[in-house]
Amino acid sequence: MVTKKYKGVEKQKLQENIRYSLPVKRPLGRILLDGAFIEPEALDAALAEQMRTNKLLGDILVDLGALDKAELYAVLWIQRDFSTVKEAIMAAAGIRHLLGELLLKAFCITQNQLDTALDEQKKSGEKLGEILVRLGFLDKRQLDVTLSFQSRLGERKIPSCLMLGELLISAGYITHEQLEDGLKRQHESESGKKIGEVLVEAGYAKQRHIDHGLRIQEKLVAAALIAALSLAPISAAIAAQSSKQVMSTQISVTARVLARASVHVLRQQAEIVVTDADIKRGYLDVNVGSLLEIKNNSRAGVNMTFETHGLPFKEALVNGFGREVALGPNGGIITRQIVGTSVVALNYRFVFDESSQAGTYAWPLSISVNPVE
Repeated sequence: MVTKKYKGVEKQKLQENIRYSLPVKRPLGRILLDGAFIEPEALDAALAEQMRTNKLLGDILVDLGALDKAELYAVLWIQRDFSTVKEAIMAAAGIRHLLGELLLKAFCITQNQLDTALDEQKKSGEKLGEILVRLGFLDKRQLDVTLSFQSRLGERKIPSCLMLGELLISAGYITHEQLEDGLKRQHESESGKKIGEVLVEAGYAKQRHIDHGLRIQEKLVAAALIAALSLAPISAAIAAQSSKQVMSTQISVTARVLARASVHVLRQQAEIVVTDADIKRGYLDVNVGSLLEIKNNSRAGVNMTFETHGLPFKEALVNGFGREVALGPNGGIITRQIVGTSVVALNYRFVFDESSQAGTYAWPLSISVNPVE
């Protein structure tokens, strides 16, 4: 039983809470277009194919050759972080951009409008944003969102889902352990090298992987800003409507919420190939073996049940929850504090037993979820 009471709620505080908590899921196709990963014609063709086959949109785009697999995995990895204005702003990462550059990337202004504003700035000395608003090229809301986004760019100490290391993991280029070691090396070194350089020197990644990761980052930064700008008017409108309902008297609302949880497999290997070398080594590592979207409304968390079949192994070490979890040969249950919608990428190490043999096996784990009551 949940009881909520509101008494004398300040209008500004209520608007702010609604503005930054509105759950608006960002469609995959929209992010891909905003980040210039694909052309509109490719999306139209993929959507038509999806209507006929009911296949996943991302898989269709990859099959059509319109999208790279690594780019798809990276977008799926961060899709949950483009749901609200606040989350999209907090996603900002990478090199710092000038205000005019960001506004061009977000298609808020044209190059001619920017040139006109820059000429005016030389004469008046005003800030560029103020000039753009005064000339009617930009509204105040767009300026405020873009400035908030810009302030986070170039800040290495501020965590973001679009940091290069995280994107390299999502693309399958490195593992969590390799990133952690790379960050440790970077911290201990006095050379001031970037994380990409450190990962290459350590042999964890190729330079082409770093370059690709940086290109993905640049595209997703643009998509994040466009998401923040497009979500802002929706949030503001709902906040304005909700503010009319604010009352100075006490209102009690009582509701019973049933605990629910679900898991959607965004990507998972269909089979696993075990070689003689793997058997001799004693284990097989599978990076980003499962990419899952988990939804749960229980504040107590969610139970993830892993059932095994096919490949015999002594234990499976699962990474992706911030710590390593060991599953026995019969599987097991992992409890995590996941509330709302979260995308989880799981890496596996299958440790073989005496009966394990080389061969091709169906994926050996199935996953189901239940809310913690």
